[in-house]
Order: sequence, then structure tokens, then C-alpha cells
Amino acid sequence: MAADLTKRRIEAGRAEFLRYEVKCPFDGTVVGPRFVTREHLDVPPNPPSAATVRCPRDNELFEVVFTA
Repeated sequence: MAADLTKRRIEAGRAEFLRYEVKCPFDGTVVGPRFVTREHLDVPPNPPSAATVRCPRDNELFEVVFTA
């Protein structure tokens, strides 16, 4: 079953992400840099400002857009 597309993109601070304080929007598993599958250089303002992450528990892909 396809997940809600609005859950596929979340915003989080880069420092929070690096400290593994970001949670998967689907099941709440804590994720961080270890689970990045791709960094996005085309999202402004400074690269990389977004990353595609795969949740280790449910294998869902979602995008984390870094905020200031």
C-alpha cells in the first residue's frame, strides 16, 4: 500500500540529523546520517540541503530537508 506522499518529505535541522534526533515519519524509528542513500545538491540554499533516507525498520524511503 502506498504511503501518504506528504509524509515523504520532512524538515529537520542538520545538527539534529547528525545527532540522530530525527524520526521516521512512518514508524518513529530514529534515523541519522548512517541511513542516507542520496544527498541532494539541487535543493537551495547550500548543498547538500536534503537527503534521501531509508528507514532501517520498515525500509520506507523519505526525504529530509535541512533547515537552518
